[in-house]
Amino acid sequence: MAEKQLKSSTPKLFPWGSGDFRQISFALIVAASKLECGLVVGWPAVLPKLQEDNSTRLDVTESDVAWLAIITGLRFLPPPAAVSMPGLTGVAYSLFAGPLMEAAGPRRLLLCILLPASLVWLLQAFSPYLSVFYLCRAFSSLVYSFLAPLPPVLLAELIHPRLRGVMLNMELNFALGQMMVYAMAYFLPWHVATALCSAPVCLAFLLTFLVPESPYWLSRQNQKDKALKSLKKLRGPSANVSIEFDEIISKMKERQQKTVKDQIAQLAVPQHYRPILLVTALFVMRELGGQYVIFSYNVYLFKKAGASLDAVACTVLMGTARLFFTGLASACVDRVGRRPLMIASSLVGGAAEAVGALFLLVDIPGLSWIPMAAVLVYAAAYGLGMGPVTWALMGEVIPTPVRTLGSAICSFWFSVALFGMSFAFPYLLDSAGLGVTLLLFALANVSMALVVWAFLPETRGRSLTDLQDTFKSRTEKDFSLNQEVRL
Repeated sequence: MAEKQLKSSTPKLFPWGSGDFRQISFALIVAASKLECGLVVGWPAVLPKLQEDNSTRLDVTESDVAWLAIITGLRFLPPPAAVSMPGLTGVAYSLFAGPLMEAAGPRRLLLCILLPASLVWLLQAFSPYLSVFYLCRAFSSLVYSFLAPLPPVLLAELIHPRLRGVMLNMELNFALGQMMVYAMAYFLPWHVATALCSAPVCLAFLLTFLVPESPYWLSRQNQKDKALKSLKKLRGPSANVSIEFDEIISKMKERQQKTVKDQIAQLAVPQHYRPILLVTALFVMRELGGQYVIFSYNVYLFKKAGASLDAVACTVLMGTARLFFTGLASACVDRVGRRPLMIASSLVGGAAEAVGALFLLVDIPGLSWIPMAAVLVYAAAYGLGMGPVTWALMGEVIPTPVRTLGSAICSFWFSVALFGMSFAFPYLLDSAGLGVTLLLFALANVSMALVVWAFLPETRGRSLTDLQDTFKSRTEKDFSLNQEVRL
């Protein structure tokens, strides 16, 4: 008997009930849209084969290769060629994502994005015109920008608090998309690899038809019957959703949030703009910590450290480390929590950069492998926390009244930071050197750990309506409590 009680009280690694697999399935479908982002960023791996292909009608010059690489931030070019066009297009278009989500609904907008995204891959693979080729790459970067805030918002509003750790599969799918296109670029002709990029995106589009619309968005649009139906489809036909539904409706009545104009007005409320500032700060500090630079210039960094690895080997090493630890984070985040993963990964990543910097500055003979190992440790730390958890926090921490607009604002500043770092890194490298640059990156990561420790609440297992009140000041909380007592 005692043994049975002990067994039942032991926490499970995957705290799921049988009815939870319905929600997890929907979540995995939405997270699969991030495969498109990984494919877009990883696609430049096919460019060497494209340039060598004598059978194509495309007359591709060295200049074309450089520009096509820039459109998606090629990871094999030396500085300063690999400027991030997803960052640049994100600056231009990410602010439109919030109003579009609110106007169309996040699930419907996702469908509208995935279908043309899948068709563009086929057009790019078989078009004989270089101008169409460029337009396809530009459109893919635009899709990348819209898919930055959309899946986190939709997932946060679909999944029960106990299961929201599955949101980390967004980053897992991003890394998986990159690895897929790297493998296809290595084994297949460039046009076949490009055409096959359409397949997972098309599958994600078809599966998204099974996913219900966000009950939060439907409630904001005053479609309460559809919101209740969506919630029942998410939780299961036998689940009692009345309490959760009443909680959503009551929070909607507190503040007007039906239109984008209403959401803009809500941005003036301190409990709404504080979490937006916090999540934005985390994204900016993550970029200042060098994540784009380290993943984009891994070949350059390895060579600078004295490692004689080709581009494919560098990419496989970095991608494998990132993919494995992102999967590990997805498996354990609902058990460990977001704060510990963020703090630990920031400190480990910063320490790895600092160690690599010191050995580059001291330049001890025979120890050139240490900076290379430091880069791989950073990739693992990034996959364990900084990468996937930050995107999950965008959906969890930003309050419902401003979630779509707030996520677009965060994506905008993320794009600004991404483009700024990719643009400034070559000049920083020339003026300060790689060792000093890595030390500055380490300082940014340690600063991020301190910000998380000081300001970020733990979101594990907490409902969105509960988290909505977390950023109230003490005076605001006391006032709300007094109002409830009077009622």
